[in-house]
Amino acid sequence: MGRTFLRLVGFARPFVVVLALGVACSAAYAGARSLRAYLIKPLLDEVVLPAYGAEPAGASDWISGWLTPGPEAPGPEVPGPEVPGPEVAAPETPAPETAAPGAPDAEAEQARARIGDRVQESFWNIILVALVIVVVIPLAHFGNIYLVAWGMGRVLVEIQQALCVKLLSLPLSFHGRMTRGERLARTTADATRAHNVLSLLFGDLAQETLALVLGVVVLLTISWQLTLATLVMAPLVAGVIAIFGGRIRRTAKRRQESAGDVTQRLVEIFSGIKVIKAFRAHAIEAEGFRRENLRLFRRGMRVVQNRALARTLVEGINNAFGVAVIIGGAIAVALGLWNLTPGGLAAFVGVMATTYRPLKELSKGWALLMDAQPSAERFLELLDAAPEPPDAPDAVRIDGVHRGVRISRVSFSYGREPVLRDVSLDVEAGEMVAIVGRTGAGKTTLADLLLRLYDPDSGCIEIDGVDVRRIARDSLLDQIAVVTQDAFLFSGSIRDNIRYGRPDASDAEVEAAARAAYVDEFVEALPEGYETAVGEVGGRLSGGQRQRITIARALLKNPPILIFDEATSSLDAKSERLVQEAVASLLRGRTTFVIAHRLATVRNADKIVVLEDGRVEAIGSHGDLMASDGLYRELVALQTEGGQIAGNGAS
Repeated sequence: MGRTFLRLVGFARPFVVVLALGVACSAAYAGARSLRAYLIKPLLDEVVLPAYGAEPAGASDWISGWLTPGPEAPGPEVPGPEVPGPEVAAPETPAPETAAPGAPDAEAEQARARIGDRVQESFWNIILVALVIVVVIPLAHFGNIYLVAWGMGRVLVEIQQALCVKLLSLPLSFHGRMTRGERLARTTADATRAHNVLSLLFGDLAQETLALVLGVVVLLTISWQLTLATLVMAPLVAGVIAIFGGRIRRTAKRRQESAGDVTQRLVEIFSGIKVIKAFRAHAIEAEGFRRENLRLFRRGMRVVQNRALARTLVEGINNAFGVAVIIGGAIAVALGLWNLTPGGLAAFVGVMATTYRPLKELSKGWALLMDAQPSAERFLELLDAAPEPPDAPDAVRIDGVHRGVRISRVSFSYGREPVLRDVSLDVEAGEMVAIVGRTGAGKTTLADLLLRLYDPDSGCIEIDGVDVRRIARDSLLDQIAVVTQDAFLFSGSIRDNIRYGRPDASDAEVEAAARAAYVDEFVEALPEGYETAVGEVGGRLSGGQRQRITIARALLKNPPILIFDEATSSLDAKSERLVQEAVASLLRGRTTFVIAHRLATVRNADKIVVLEDGRVEAIGSHGDLMASDGLYRELVALQTEGGQIAGNGAS
């Protein structure tokens, strides 16, 4: 537990000065509030009681001594110890008898005057301190709120930045193992709760801890005996917090797991809304979501139940001891014990009430920490996940493809059955190679290995004789551009999306790539042209328009290796023909891998590789493969109108 919190505190290290100032403001705020409650003692003992004829109580501690003036110096007529008692007392005893009836007692008047002066001076001293407190409390409170909020805001920025960098560095295998709902839960709810832990530590818990400590110090100055009696409850409160803290932590962990399931169910509903509507499956999906939500509700209520029980028990213990202290203090004042005055008892009760709130908030804060700990642990697990394999110490950089790409006996699996089995292929520089086969044959996986999104389980892939695992990753990816089957666009304008692969490209270069991919055909009809916002994942454009933009993006990068993964599957016949003609002229001199189900698009490839069940079934040109009785001929027949097997010129 401590290690988790210490790691989270590490995010606050760059802003420790601001947070320390915020905590200092908390200390000033807490001290001023305790001192405000303490003013009851001098106000009652030195002002109120003397005003009703009672003798002012002596200062019992340094605070009262500072707030109230010292005793008057004795007058010159007070006899010294060397003067005999009988001689001094004799002339004074008849004074009352010789005084005129109803005449004021001069000494009593003088005493009352001295008391009045002292009461007045105490009153103004108390007023002065009260005014200082009135100024300090709001200023310290503002400083605490603002500084801690500023520091925690910057900490949140750091947490989110670390999370973003980590997610981008994680390999595809990690993203493949975890559902989108689980990833969303960890990157939103768990990260937010982890940040809330720090907000609690530097906000409420720091402030309430300081308030509790300062409150206890003030209580000790009033009556250490009553304070020790009050502190007897501390072990009971600590025991309650410890017991229920463990329960809260365990139930909160199960609740967070259910939160991921609920998020995943929502992701599936949003992703499949068209299918759900088409099959009229509203009731089924709604019931499934209800089940997951009720499970989350039940687990969440177990957390609430344990939190409520902990706070209720702490509240009961505090109230019981509070009543006992008040009764015991009243008895002590009545019996004259512990030098406790009525003002001292009233101040003790006031400060104790002020200190009780921090104690209650600390127990509440501890419960919230235990509630948030599983989320913080899940967030840190994400940060600890192994990133993509780093570049080898002897990694080299390449500046293109000069001889070609060699795939040598490559096998790969996603942890279960092999997807690729002993695949070998030689591709010369500048060749266009088509990879075809049935769904699930491993076509896209082979392209992912070339991009080094995964590393093969065995075998190797070489560019100009250098294993891609020995090539610096950024240098490798600089040589490759990809157009995927899913035409993904980022939020922003059409121009921004085309420029994504080359941020330094000029507007003229962007528009040239757009013309080559026939993007200009539909852009000219848009009111804002290339500045038109595409919407979330390109939702404001048709599938064919999105795909042409992704092709323009790849063409603008102008790399030596191009990978087209079903790149024209979303285009209509006219757009496909136009794009194929444009792409064909741009592919000259580049090594190109084309993954396609629509075999008409690959008939002009230099080499066609047929994959079957993860193995290379055949390699050859369109004519060679059509002349043999193999899988390629069968696939062409299935896609040929009427099922007729085309000859060499068939498409």
